[in-house]
Amino acid sequence: MGQRLCIIGGSGFVGRAIAQQAVQAGHRVTVACRHPVRARGQLVDGVSLVRADVTDGYGVDAAVAGMDVVINLVGLLFEKGSQNFQAAHVKGTARVIASCKAAGVKQLLHMSALGAGQIEGSSYARTKGEAEQLVSASGLNFTIFRPSIIYGAGDSFFNKFKAMSQSMPVLPVISGETRFQPVWVQDVARAFIDSIGNRHVNGATFELGGPKSYSFRELLELLLKELDIKRTLIPVPGLAASLMAAFTQVLPTPPITRDQLILLGRDSVIEGEPFPALFGQPAALEDVLPTYICGNCADTKQQEWDQMRSRYRKGGV
Repeated sequence: MGQRLCIIGGSGFVGRAIAQQAVQAGHRVTVACRHPVRARGQLVDGVSLVRADVTDGYGVDAAVAGMDVVINLVGLLFEKGSQNFQAAHVKGTARVIASCKAAGVKQLLHMSALGAGQIEGSSYARTKGEAEQLVSASGLNFTIFRPSIIYGAGDSFFNKFKAMSQSMPVLPVISGETRFQPVWVQDVARAFIDSIGNRHVNGATFELGGPKSYSFRELLELLLKELDIKRTLIPVPGLAASLMAAFTQVLPTPPITRDQLILLGRDSVIEGEPFPALFGQPAALEDVLPTYICGNCADTKQQEWDQMRSRYRKGGV
């Protein structure tokens, strides 16, 4: 029987994938976000949209009332005004926990990040770690997920550098030797959906990564190969990168901030099993990237997503 599920902060890239799989699994899905009108055209059929903002608490109690399961996906890539890491990650998580307790929610699934609480000098990592501590001490049936870079159709990683490569003859490379273990958004979504109502994941923290790790430079080279274009990769020295971040982080959508620069200096890889076996096998980046990064494959994108999910779900290859 399907669960009543609320995805808080679910209007973005990861939330859409989770909502899609949740509906397919027969759950009744509500997405709570700050701007539901803007998100209306981005979600799948069968999903209800409500307005809620964890930074000031607006609508959170109402969003989780009557729910069996709550998924907290709220996370900022950069700070802007009142939307800062402390307000969104820490105070926001505390509000979600309080609302879940008041509503008698059976299960809380919480999105964190690889390296949470472990990267000195990063406010993002520090507040993600503090949020994990709140969840662990909440007394709720909880599960925490820590992914590496999440990629897939609509991502902000490969698509960002694709756009840069199409407008620039060279690509700047900051911390080119830092290693990442990209994980497909559909695999991340499957981990969340397979956890719903699963008592075996209560109290657990799972790290999510793909089957291989790559240096930042190797990821850019793979992207350029798939796009079939040649660009010169120019290493950016640390001082130049710091100056760039200082000047650009005041932009409405900064290409890089000082906090992101700190994160770029730290490997984001899994120690041990790259992806929990109970959620199936993670897709290979080389298999998935060609299905969405080319500009002329939009018509077959959904079909290829479905084929990839079928191939890599539990009991597949």
